[in-house]
Amino acid sequence: MEQTRRAHPRYATSLSVDVYTADDVVPAIAKNLSLGGLGISLKAAVPPQAQVGLSLFLVEDGIEDERTAPVNLRGMICWCTPDPNGGFLAGLQFSGLQPADGQRIQEFLRRLSGG
Repeated sequence: MEQTRRAHPRYATSLSVDVYTADDVVPAIAKNLSLGGLGISLKAAVPPQAQVGLSLFLVEDGIEDERTAPVNLRGMICWCTPDPNGGFLAGLQFSGLQPADGQRIQEFLRRLSGG
């Protein structure tokens, strides 16, 4: 069986995310994060190939700082499937990641990994 190699390592997280679809704002939790995208848990399904906006709330020691602006990104839902525990799980790929946003994510991942 051939294994898919990812371009960026994933890190386990539990971050708040707002997913902006064409019709709604869907709250979600990022279960993993990389420079290329994230895996999310959400209550409503978002169709694959949907282009979405995101507000990713990076936290320090598990605490959201209201003075720290979220990272606002664009992305595409790659897959979305029912979660056996309720709700849905989805994979999202970032699109048009700006250098400053990529740097914020990279710094967060470095702190997350203890580096």
